[in-house]
Amino acid sequence: MPVDSPEISGTVALVVDCSGHEGAVLGGCRVVRQHGEVVLIGVPWKRHTELYAHDILHAVFNKFVLLRSGWEWEYPLLAKGFKWAELLEGYNNSSHSIFTGFAKALKWLSEDRIPLSGLVRQLSPADPAAVYGALLERGISEPFLVFEWPTS
Repeated sequence: MPVDSPEISGTVALVVDCSGHEGAVLGGCRVVRQHGEVVLIGVPWKRHTELYAHDILHAVFNKFVLLRSGWEWEYPLLAKGFKWAELLEGYNNSSHSIFTGFAKALKWLSEDRIPLSGLVRQLSPADPAAVYGALLERGISEPFLVFEWPTS
């Protein structure tokens, strides 16, 4: 995560941590802008660092970070129109869903509405072990990698 990058640090609205690594959470709290949001999706199965809670709380307090736990099924998988009769029978009375969010994100990406310059590296899936090795060695600077599958 480019926590020390002046082009990125302090400009990010949302960080979603899927690692459960307290160092990544602290990095996310440091890289978001003031009033940014850090969502904790990854399960912290074990302690990875010698960080204290104070380190994260200090970043949260001083940048007014909204830190919350996430749950991938917090939003309904499929949308369903609001019906009074079903109001008390579950959370799925939303016009928004995981799929409508995916559809919106993919549409925006296809329309180039999201600036991705310098953030994404497209790679061939021919040698995934080499890609994962480069990730382990921190040899890739972009935060997002996309395997570009051949169309034929």
